[in-house]
Amino acid sequence: MTRRVLLQGTAALGISALAVGGAACAGSSAYAEDASAAASGSRVGDVQYGFLVDLGKCVNCELCIEACRRENRLSDDTPDRRRITLFVNAKGENVTLSTSCMHCAEPSCLRVCPAGAITKGEAGIVSVDQERCIGCKYCFQACPYEVPRYNALSMDKCDCCLGAGVPAGETPHCVRACKFDALQYGPLEELKAQANGSAVPIAQENDPSCLLLGTRG
Repeated sequence: MTRRVLLQGTAALGISALAVGGAACAGSSAYAEDASAAASGSRVGDVQYGFLVDLGKCVNCELCIEACRRENRLSDDTPDRRRITLFVNAKGENVTLSTSCMHCAEPSCLRVCPAGAITKGEAGIVSVDQERCIGCKYCFQACPYEVPRYNALSMDKCDCCLGAGVPAGETPHCVRACKFDALQYGPLEELKAQANGSAVPIAQENDPSCLLLGTRG
């Protein structure tokens, strides 16, 4: 995502951007899969899932990016699906933020795709049909977080590991790989409740499904 958008989304929360890196952050222990939704009879398809990033726990170990590339078998010419940003918090401490696709409630990439290659499916996951992608790059231009990236064949982005065989609503490999609980994945409302109201949306535009914890240092 862009430095400009991150600044807009976090300036009021006591964070200022320092630099943007191309390395990785940490995923987390597996988040319990939609237990309350199952208990109430809700289907995964009815629930928006997302990520919660704990800025105080990420140590920039790169395990989440390594797991993403390995398990999704990304080609050498495919950019990382998960990226890391370096910030300075209100206490003047360096913190790192690991992000991938925001799986927005209102994805602009989907709206502008002339080929119908982008869809929003179960668990609110935004994915791309690489066979239908025509490489026009309209999605990249429309995304406020600069998520869609391109390899030699088509657009590529995070699909919460659907392409790697992980069913919708189950824990993606980036989260499973984290040893520091810096990343969590689950129903967005459950993540908010779990954080006792301390988690805040990463930004506003398109209603992204990514929450931040520890924004006040």
